[in-house]
Amino acid sequence: MKTLAELDTEELSALLAVLDEARPHDTALRLALYRELRRAAAEEAAPARSPRF
Repeated sequence: MKTLAELDTEELSALLAVLDEARPHDTALRLALYRELRRAAAEEAAPARSPRF
């Protein structure tokens, strides 16, 4: 099982779809997943940087 921070946009989108079916009125969980989706999208869009030493 992955933590939210380890999920990519595809996985988070799938979770939001499941949430729509299972708990359509769970606004707090929806907001948390949506914020993680935005974080993951920004992370995936950012160019890869080499680690600093």
